Amino acid sequence: MNSPRIVTADIRIAIAIALYVLLLALLPLLLPDPLFRFTFSEEGPFEQMSIAAWIFTALVIVVRIRPLGPRAWAFALLCMIFAAREADWHKAFTADSILKTNYYKHAIAPFGEKLAAAGVALAAIVLLLYVGFVVARFLLRDGGWRSRAGIWLIAGTALVVLGKILDRAPAVLAEDYDIVLSPIVDLYAAAFEEGLEVIHPLILAWSVWISQTGRRYLS
Repeated sequence: MNSPRIVTADIRIAIAIALYVLLLALLPLLLPDPLFRFTFSEEGPFEQMSIAAWIFTALVIVVRIRPLGPRAWAFALLCMIFAAREADWHKAFTADSILKTNYYKHAIAPFGEKLAAAGVALAAIVLLLYVGFVVARFLLRDGGWRSRAGIWLIAGTALVVLGKILDRAPAVLAEDYDIVLSPIVDLYAAAFEEGLEVIHPLILAWSVWISQTGRRYLS
């Protein structure tokens, strides 16, 4: 298989991402602490933009992919689930987050509520595993990692993982290893965790868009 042909649009997007990351690196130094805390809080603009970005990616899939089959619908639905997760819907209708085992073990809630929540959580997990299988098959078995769409798919997926690591790292270090990050490191962790959550669905959207003119994985 020939190496992917990187086009001008890819270079421009890569430059835009680099500039965006540079902006994230500057914000902890430029913003007053109260404004920074709000900007990167659960109610702040970056969190709201990440919700919009996941919805946008779902719309790109529905509009761009033809034929629109089960794989495309699965990806679009997972994007909407991620949007709902960013909007805290996973704990908006129950006593606690439906993704936490403590909710099922210790929360004071009706059995019917827990049963329904478990069904929703299990369905989301199954969907995530299916999408992961489709991605792994495309990248590894079908050689998609050497295509433009595959490269951007890897980049977007890597940012998803990196964002979750940054999100959990401060708490894990403090609780499990008694390591408390310095204030500035904590600020950078918050900036990059929330900031990267905005762009990784957009990177996935770009991968989906260009896949229709190259190596397809959703149709």
